[in-house]
Amino acid sequence: MRNIGKIQSEQEALRFSSYLKRKGILHTCEAFFEGPSNYVCYEVWVHDEDRLDEAKQDFETFLKNPSDPVFDIPLTEQMSEEEMMTAETEPVPEPLSKRFASYFTKLIILLCSLVFFMNTYQEIPLLKEGVPEAVFAFTPIQTSCLYDLPPFFEELTQLIQKHKPPLDQPIQQLDPEVQAELSSLPHAVYWRGFYDWFILKMKTGDASEAEGELFIKIRKGEIWRFVSPCILHAGLLHILFNMIWVWVLCRPVEQRIGFFRTVFLSLLIAIGSNTAQYLMGGPFFIGYSGVVMGFAGFIWARQKIAPWEGYPIQRSTLLFLTFFILAMFGLQFTSFILQLFSSVEFSPNIANTAHLSGALIGALLGKLKFFSWRVSR
Repeated sequence: MRNIGKIQSEQEALRFSSYLKRKGILHTCEAFFEGPSNYVCYEVWVHDEDRLDEAKQDFETFLKNPSDPVFDIPLTEQMSEEEMMTAETEPVPEPLSKRFASYFTKLIILLCSLVFFMNTYQEIPLLKEGVPEAVFAFTPIQTSCLYDLPPFFEELTQLIQKHKPPLDQPIQQLDPEVQAELSSLPHAVYWRGFYDWFILKMKTGDASEAEGELFIKIRKGEIWRFVSPCILHAGLLHILFNMIWVWVLCRPVEQRIGFFRTVFLSLLIAIGSNTAQYLMGGPFFIGYSGVVMGFAGFIWARQKIAPWEGYPIQRSTLLFLTFFILAMFGLQFTSFILQLFSSVEFSPNIANTAHLSGALIGALLGKLKFFSWRVSR
């Protein structure tokens, strides 16, 4: 909702408001007291963001000549003072669709859930073989969906699946064939992100271990990896937390901007937040939380720019998410200080860069008219 100016006369305010109503521009006139004498003025607020420039031009024309015949309205169409003050004007936003209003939201929840259960099923053989969590052995789904997969880890996973060696056994005690294949694997230098690069540079002066090749899989044409880490989740609580927030935040967005623009919005947030996380922390991150924070940032921006769109998200909800981001950032900063100035190896394994960049990207996209709630004319 934007203020385009003020009118000092009640009759002129009614005249201009009736003109806007006839043109179908959603607006409100609000009375207020101005100056030491407390005389009444009327502020004109335009709700229809897509027609804001048109309303401003009409307002400037009206101020130059309020008696211009172009603003004459038949008596039967003139507004009463009550109508002018309560914004009972057209057009009104299209009603929320009852059917398929949350089609994309439900699709994302279903897709993430299916991938989670399929990945869990693929992890069962690894668990039976006693593969420790510290070993980088990936399931086929993880191999296909991680943002990037350096050759070392891809071949190590294939070797483990082929020979099933006891992973708690020293390398020297493994079968000669397994030892030979292990020694033939490419050196485990891969892009670990600016975070690890900086830590290594400050502590040892040599950050070459973190300076591996960038975007290995994506440069080979596997462009789905820009977004596919979003559909992977590490555990039941992880996916449950994210999917609840998808339902809370994605659904009202989809109900207002529709299926296709919600898909486009999600892709932009996912690509931006995933790439930022990869550059900062390397390829081993998963989860939909970057996009979730993007929707939170988007809703915050729309509530500021177009409050009449009526996003049903309370300020306390957005404050909770802000607190969550800041708390995770504080935890990561503590880890950074410990790693930099002590021998303690503490890493929270939280994709903070995805959270922060997702929220920022969502807020920036929320300022675009393209993502406004369309109105019927």
